Amino acid sequence: MSNTTMVTCRGWWDLADSAFFYPEDLPHDWRLSYFANSFRAALLPAVFWTDADPQTAAQWYDDVPPGFRFAAEQSPTVSQETQDRHHQLKPAQLEQRLGAKLDAWIEPIDEPASTVISTITGSDANRCLRYQRRQTAQRSNPDPDRSYPSCYGLIAPAELHRDLRGARDWLRKMAEQQGQAPSLIIMARPSSTDLSAWQELLDLLGLS
Repeated sequence: MSNTTMVTCRGWWDLADSAFFYPEDLPHDWRLSYFANSFRAALLPAVFWTDADPQTAAQWYDDVPPGFRFAAEQSPTVSQETQDRHHQLKPAQLEQRLGAKLDAWIEPIDEPASTVISTITGSDANRCLRYQRRQTAQRSNPDPDRSYPSCYGLIAPAELHRDLRGARDWLRKMAEQQGQAPSLIIMARPSSTDLSAWQELLDLLGLS
């Protein structure tokens, strides 16, 4: 996975057309499996996975096929006492439950609400998010003064969700600026059709 680009929404529940994408009679806890039949990755927001219990995280592992990958947003730094008091799932526990299916950790996104993320335009949309792959997790953290990290993630501008020609040009521009393609592209509230189209675009560009 080290030379590939993943594209996903902010959790399998964050599809704009989720009411139509998922069968009406599908149990809620089967949605991840259904999502993983069509897509290859999912982002786990910090506010979501830290509230899960270890058994739920283990179930996520079982619910997806071997090639599926998760990226987890790093949680804000809190004391051990706070973690224990609120029974928060710890990063080490998430790594243990998801194993190799947890591809990497991504730095916290400033605005967790997808409705806010979808309004990001201009230079903010091109901000690189540090993306630390699991196989490099034991190395020292990237120097924050570097112009870009060794791996990075991007938030797809909302206006490019359905503009694949523009999306192609944007990806090429970002790859040229950073010297490599992004490791992760996050789409805020895309439709399932838009997410599929971007997945196919990455295939065509040889990035997936």
